Amino acid sequence: MGWLTGFAGASKPAKLAIQHDKARLNIREPNLRAQAGGPAETCLGGKLLDGGAFLVTGVGIRDDRILQEKDWVALLAQTETDLADLDGHFVVLRWQPGKVELFTDNTGTRTVHLLEHADGVYFSTRLDWLAQYAGPLEIDYARFGAQWLLANSLDTTSLVKEAIRLGAGGSAVVEHGRLEVNQRPWSCTTTQLDHSGEGYIHALQKALQVSGPKPWSLGLSGGLDSRALLALGNFRNTHVWGPPDHPDVQISTDLAHSAGVAHEYLQIQLPEISDCIDLLRERVAFTQVITPASATIERIAYGRLRKTGLGILDGGFGEIARRQLMNQIVFRHALNLGKAHTTLPRILAGKADFFAPDVHKIMTGGAEDEFNACWQRLPSSLTTADKADVLSVQSRLPNFFGLEQNYLDNVCVTYMPYAQPSVLKALFQVPLRLRWHGRLLRKLVRQHAFALTHQPLVKGTVRYPFGLGTVSSLAYTRAKKKMGLAYRDPRPRDFINHLREFLLDILHSASVQECDAYDQAKIQLMADSFASGDTGYIGQLDWWLAFEAWRSILSRENS
Repeated sequence: MGWLTGFAGASKPAKLAIQHDKARLNIREPNLRAQAGGPAETCLGGKLLDGGAFLVTGVGIRDDRILQEKDWVALLAQTETDLADLDGHFVVLRWQPGKVELFTDNTGTRTVHLLEHADGVYFSTRLDWLAQYAGPLEIDYARFGAQWLLANSLDTTSLVKEAIRLGAGGSAVVEHGRLEVNQRPWSCTTTQLDHSGEGYIHALQKALQVSGPKPWSLGLSGGLDSRALLALGNFRNTHVWGPPDHPDVQISTDLAHSAGVAHEYLQIQLPEISDCIDLLRERVAFTQVITPASATIERIAYGRLRKTGLGILDGGFGEIARRQLMNQIVFRHALNLGKAHTTLPRILAGKADFFAPDVHKIMTGGAEDEFNACWQRLPSSLTTADKADVLSVQSRLPNFFGLEQNYLDNVCVTYMPYAQPSVLKALFQVPLRLRWHGRLLRKLVRQHAFALTHQPLVKGTVRYPFGLGTVSSLAYTRAKKKMGLAYRDPRPRDFINHLREFLLDILHSASVQECDAYDQAKIQLMADSFASGDTGYIGQLDWWLAFEAWRSILSRENS
């Protein structure tokens, strides 16, 4: 896994502005300079039979196993390379004399950014490295609108001007100094012939049998998604991290005991302030502000797991099997209209509000345009509910889980069974009545490990009975929050307070106060309130710090 970066030109490429000394693999040819790095297990490369060369960052899967170098050599020897039948997440580079090609996986879980230059094309799996090579990059606030106002962007267009992001099933060719890009948004048929859901359960079970370069440890929480994997798989190791009194920690510990598997609890201490800042900048460079700044501390847990010699199997994107992402708007029939102005208010994420009014207007308009374009692109033959689910795969997977995968691939070996194309295709053969409200995964747990139903589920920080459906559990958890019975996670507060002096310094810096994108009155209010000891703006500051770190990296203000 890891990273891939380089420059492809019509003739001898200019030397890259940054040479990465941690690169494991290099290609130096008359029209190409390329490097790849990251954990050795899945950072692959080599020579092709026709004299060409290749690099792979990520994991390709076929026939229940991760592809090795010889497998990629055979695949890439084909003139018309088609990687659509592979599971996994990856970016592939193929070099042949006079020609450079880049490919992405079928769902766009891994991606690569491209930037045309007078002498050729820069490419990198890290957007911030393009800024190092070619100079400051400007955020496109119309494109960034959906990423910020909603849970994530709805398409895979680049969030910065002039750059190109290679999305699902993408291919890019640089030949004779010219760039040609093709993208293929993920889609599938929806026969709904798997009336019992057993076909899907079989596909998921098969995905759990993939043999990795290391033994897998299951990330176990109190939620339904990881519990279903625990019920279905044959795990020896599980893990969790967080405060010891967090419901996820307590419930996962009980579940592991019930299942008779080893369970490692990782209690994370905040590192030195300078290390926190470095980790924050690293995270936002990979993830493009999909999470607040306090999520940075997860990096420490993943690093510790890597040292144990285990790969991480994650329940990420399991919500697609519960129809969680678009349930609310479909239930209220908002999507029947297919209009952004009626739909977006129901799916706003409510992250933080500190942008200047004119910038916020641009972002709102961009989000509306993006939704309308994405909705109109969906096949008219699909039902409203299936359209919503296909849009979830096309948007949530590459723009949230994929960006997270981009980050984790530089730390350890990770794998998401729910996100595999073969599993997704099987899911869309299951009738809606079984997919709705988590019925399918609850059925799976009851059939394969009934004892795991005795422990409550956790939504956010609230416990609720296993038997409650989506609507009932939503009402239950909301009521507990209103009554003050929800667990209060101390990690955002602890992280922001830990960086107090640093945060106050940048809030009052010339760079921030002269930034036209910010509503300076709101920035001043956050700064004054925080300085006075008021904790009411911790959530806002948590998100603002992540965005400011990303903005400053792209604008090269820290260089």
